[in-house]
Amino acid sequence: MAPSVDAPSRVPVVPLLIDNRPADDQSAHTRRRRLGIAAIVVSATAMGTAGLFGRMATPPGAVLGEALTFGRMLVGGLGMLVMLALSRRLGKLRRVRLSWSVVLGGVFLALSLATYLSATVLTDLSRAVVLHYLGPVLATVFARMFLGETITRRDAVSLVAAFTGMLLAAGLIGGAPAPSSDEQVLGTVLGVVSGVFYGAALLCYRYRSDMPADVRSFWTFAFGAAATGLVVVVTRPDLSGMTPGNWVWAIGFFVVCGLFALGLLVVAGSYLRAAELAGLSYLEVVVALLLGVAVFGESVSLLAGVGAGLVIVAMALPLTSPRRR
Repeated sequence: MAPSVDAPSRVPVVPLLIDNRPADDQSAHTRRRRLGIAAIVVSATAMGTAGLFGRMATPPGAVLGEALTFGRMLVGGLGMLVMLALSRRLGKLRRVRLSWSVVLGGVFLALSLATYLSATVLTDLSRAVVLHYLGPVLATVFARMFLGETITRRDAVSLVAAFTGMLLAAGLIGGAPAPSSDEQVLGTVLGVVSGVFYGAALLCYRYRSDMPADVRSFWTFAFGAAATGLVVVVTRPDLSGMTPGNWVWAIGFFVVCGLFALGLLVVAGSYLRAAELAGLSYLEVVVALLLGVAVFGESVSLLAGVGAGLVIVAMALPLTSPRRR
């Protein structure tokens, strides 16, 4: 089935004093938006556990970002295939046309996650997280450029506040500078690459809203698994050091951070504006911060606590904007 040319899933925004949409249309729009909000909150919460699962699944001294991401995407794809089969919707995979945004959305997401996991090993976790979350900011800018999505004042304030709060929560404002080394430089470069790929993936989700969410999720996992599978073949990561305990954590990582988190991210990306998706996705930073305190005994400074609170406040701002068609 050959990919076809995409058309943006939007309509021109016309300023009207009165919303003349039928009541059923407005009701459906409200339900989709609420579903999108619930999906990104659960997705970001599950994504926030990636650091915990990733650390526990990786043997000391190993770098397995591409291998873990391949398993994450493969298990997600198989899980979505089972769900489609149980709901008797496998025929949708043949009848729904593919397009380049669907293919690239899966590839970009997989490459983003693989480079992000590798960056967390090579550089400070806080730096890797901040660079990875350049993605939602870039996605909002890209959506304005390519899709004509409106960025309100609330949207702009939310993004600035969330990003500032994330810098505070990560300790990059008011903290000691990280030591410089070849590994640090490579980790920083991979973190930037991860953020660019993540922003491109989020933009791709704004196309083809006609495609059912479960079908879109399957193809995202499928093309993501294909992309990371090629990377694994080339890099051939060493898995010989993994213990049974590492494998148990890896399987949990595949299910929680793969099937659930990424599947719901695709749903949220189809139902929310880029600015809403960007603001709510920063919840992952707060979840990761709390897990670091509860599980690894990491300390939280006053500035970090202020930053986490700022992220939570910023998340709600886009949701208070007037709804746009």
